[in-house]
Amino acid sequence: MSERMHLPNRRGAVAISFTHRDQRFRAHIGYFAGGGLAEIFLDAARPDSALDAFAADAAILISLLLQRGSSPAEIGHALRRTPDGSPASLIGAAIDQLQAILHDDEEHQ
Repeated sequence: MSERMHLPNRRGAVAISFTHRDQRFRAHIGYFAGGGLAEIFLDAARPDSALDAFAADAAILISLLLQRGSSPAEIGHALRRTPDGSPASLIGAAIDQLQAILHDDEEHQ
């Protein structure tokens, strides 16, 4: 297992909102000092709901994968998709958001 990369105490972050299956979510995405994606925090529109707890737990797992060197593309490739290619779960939707941000970051460099 690869070693977990530790995050600096202060780091850059962006906040976004997105919808998955008619549910609104808010994400905060943190970066490593070198600019790579390091973590994600997810909140559902209804605080303290079961969906909010699932979103928070999903974000922790995604963050741990990122901090161990997995890319959003690698994570996304392993997840289920619907027949039309859209994400089958909130986790896939969050990964798609990370990939879009990564793509935007690469275009602006």
